[in-house]
Formats: sequence, C-alpha cells, structure tokens
Amino acid sequence: MSEQPTVFVIDDDGPARDSVCLLVRSMGIRALAFESAEQFLQGFDSGCPGCVITDVRMPGLSGVQLQEVLLEKSIGIPVIVLTGYASTPLTVRAMKNGAVTLLDKPYQDNDLWDAVRNALTRDATYRQRSVRMREIRERLDRLTSKEVSVLNLILKGRPNKLMAAELKVSERTVENRRREIFQKSETNSVAELVRLAIEAGWDDAGEARDSEIVGD
Repeated sequence: MSEQPTVFVIDDDGPARDSVCLLVRSMGIRALAFESAEQFLQGFDSGCPGCVITDVRMPGLSGVQLQEVLLEKSIGIPVIVLTGYASTPLTVRAMKNGAVTLLDKPYQDNDLWDAVRNALTRDATYRQRSVRMREIRERLDRLTSKEVSVLNLILKGRPNKLMAAELKVSERTVENRRREIFQKSETNSVAELVRLAIEAGWDDAGEARDSEIVGD
C-alpha cells in the first residue's frame, strides 16, 4: 500500500483529464487518470490515501453516481466534482453525498489547488481517525460479556456496591472485573475510560452504537 497521496482524475474528455493531471502534478502530487468511473472502481485500492476529482457527465456512471457507489461501499475517499452543467439539484445532491466542493468548468487553477489541499487534509484526518477507532475497538473487544456488564454500569455512574447488587455478585467480583476493564482498555481512571467509551460511540447507557462487544 502506497503512503504517497494520489489524486484520481476521472473524465471521459481526454484533454480535460490531462489538464487536471498536469495541474495536480505541478503541485508535486501524484495523479492517475481514468476514462470512466467504472475503470477507476475496477482497480481502486481503498487503502490508498488521496482524493478523487471527477467530471459529472460521463458515459456509464456519472460523477455523482460514483459518489453514491463509494458511499455504499463505505469508502471514505474525498471527492471533488467538476461540471460544465451546474444546477441547483446537482449541486445539492453532490454536496449531500459529501463532496469536498463542486467546481464549475472552466475552473480557476487556484480553486482546484485549494480543493485538492482540502481534500487531502480531510483524507489524512479520516484515516487517522479510522486507525484510532480500530485501536479502541480492539481494546474493548478484549472484554468478556461480564466485564461489559460492569462497564455499562460504570458509565451510568453506579458505585461498586450498587453494581454488585444489580449484577447479583460480590463487591470483590465487581472490583476484579473493574481491574480487568482498566487493564484491557489500557486506561487508568474512570474519566479516561468514559472518554474512551464516548470516542468508541457508546451512548449514556453504555450501549455500543457502532460495534458490538462480544466475549465469553
């Protein structure tokens, strides 16, 4: 997997495609050209950092339809949309799909430069966040179902005595499970544990929204 950001340029118009690639390369950034969205999707590695610059009107999938395919596949690469036929519905649809921006053709070089820089910054932030979320989930996935029950009650602010009564176990058992939770989650305080749980997407009741914690 390449760590060098790549700008994927998709346009069925050869001269327009080449012009965008030339501009991107003048920024010292790698650019790859594709004649269609289908050609791009066929060889795209979602692990490659970068962004997409796509025209709207193309044979086969349009630029906006490409956005929607990427969303369906949970591929978070930022997309810059270029069009010579801007309309309010098109703009709204592209932006709702998460486009970095929609630029009218002919665009100003500075506008495209700014859009590319913005897109690459957004992509780097997204990937860092994804790595962080994987690390957090790996920690929480270490917990057994009994430890998750204790964690849920910790997040509700229950003291050990009430936890023991609710779970019908001894306070010593609760203390042991708390110790395991801190060790496995690599946290040292309740405040740190709560921050970790919030970052993982748990609600106030301590129920995971984005992933299920399973254990023996």
